[in-house]
Amino acid sequence: MRVAAGALVTAPSLLSQLSLLCMSAPKETPMSPKQRNQRTFMRSSSAVLWDVDGTLVESTNLAYVATNEVLELNDFAPISVEQYKIGCRYTTPERFNDHTGKPTGDKLGQRLGDEFDAMYVKRVSKQTAGLFSGMEQLLRSLALSGHPQGALSNACGDYVRAVMRANEINEEPAVRVSLFGVALGADEVPAAKPAPDGLLLCCERLCVSPEASVYVGDSPSDGQAARNAGMQSIGVLWGANPEEKLRDHFDVIAEDVPTLITKLRELLGDD
Repeated sequence: MRVAAGALVTAPSLLSQLSLLCMSAPKETPMSPKQRNQRTFMRSSSAVLWDVDGTLVESTNLAYVATNEVLELNDFAPISVEQYKIGCRYTTPERFNDHTGKPTGDKLGQRLGDEFDAMYVKRVSKQTAGLFSGMEQLLRSLALSGHPQGALSNACGDYVRAVMRANEINEEPAVRVSLFGVALGADEVPAAKPAPDGLLLCCERLCVSPEASVYVGDSPSDGQAARNAGMQSIGVLWGANPEEKLRDHFDVIAEDVPTLITKLRELLGDD
């Protein structure tokens, strides 16, 4: 896993990039009420959807350790970190089929996947699945700028929402509003990535246009899902895959959070 995104960037530099997301028109050319309404409408129709593991949060050790515990409890050989990362392109049941040499759809994968989910969802915390450096500020800036946000993972939905709670970006009545209008796992959509179904469902629930929205991920299947859904896409390099594995599947690549901010502004038309 690469160094956390933005870790080598100074705070002033990152803050200056983030401020661009909420920037209004220059004072010398004030917008009319109609123009302001049009801008608000356009932003509310353009969402940013996020993959979770390797994109929003660093959770490699959490999932890797739990994976090997499940494998060893069921008399299978442990896997390497690289084997785990390769398997992350699949849903959890199919990842376990891959790790155990079983064919796609084998019932063993579902059983081991259920054991894994029950184990690792309970272990989610800021320490085990914390946001990458600079990511919380970016999420909050996008929310302030008026862009709806959502999350879609190939992990289970309970895990996705556990990550939201652990990082305090979920809704807590009388405490805070959620930064995400929808947060789904592979077990809650008609077909997992790279099929477009999950992304299209997220867009439907957010009442946004897929063509005007962006999906951010770290796996080839993320870029493929976005393309299949007619969405724009950004591949990030702090996750499980190097640039050569992502280049053909995403519209643009971001090597760090400041670059991601710039690319989001360009694709969302916020310049």
